[in-house]
Amino acid sequence: MLQTIDPLFPIGSYAHSYGLEEIVAMGKARNTDELANYLEGIVFLNLSQFELPYLRFSYLSQTSGDWEEIANVDQEIGASKLSSEIRSASATQGQQRLQLLSKLHPCGAFEKLTELRKNNQIAPHHLTVFAAERIQQNTPLDAILAAWTYQALAAPCAASLKIMRIGQEGAQRVLTQALESIFELIEISLKVERDWAGAFNPLIDLASDRHERAYSRLFIS
Repeated sequence: MLQTIDPLFPIGSYAHSYGLEEIVAMGKARNTDELANYLEGIVFLNLSQFELPYLRFSYLSQTSGDWEEIANVDQEIGASKLSSEIRSASATQGQQRLQLLSKLHPCGAFEKLTELRKNNQIAPHHLTVFAAERIQQNTPLDAILAAWTYQALAAPCAASLKIMRIGQEGAQRVLTQALESIFELIEISLKVERDWAGAFNPLIDLASDRHERAYSRLFIS
């Protein structure tokens, strides 16, 4: 798990700011305090109400071996991402993770996901493949949720170094503060039921749509 959530794992994470680049361009995040507000306002909401619940739904459906339900969950993940840029980034990272894992740790589950992808039944999205990987490594659910949360908080902090006047120490201060909320976010997410899962966050959707049409940009998303 440590290996595959590391930025060195080649699934293109370094090429994405997850909406932060355009948030900065819009003047909504310019320093460490505003970066912390971005994490606590936008990323926390998305994690607790959407990503962590859907990671759990995918984990449970794959644990039961219900491939139709696995496809349904993956399709819901894509449909919930209103911005085409964010939706594409999720699918691209999922596909890259699946391709690499299939070479490093070949197994029946990865073969089945690849088959579903070829049949256009799944993208697969990053959450779907992350759940499958962790099941194959016998990772407990609480550790899976914690690892995803760390990854989701660390990625924009890493991206901030390229697009904000913030040093490595400043980024680490913001990340350290955000990490104190990991278990609270997980606890909140465990109470979210399937019918109510989802985060309404128009600012990040608008930022992503603007970023997709930006004249110049450093990141894909």
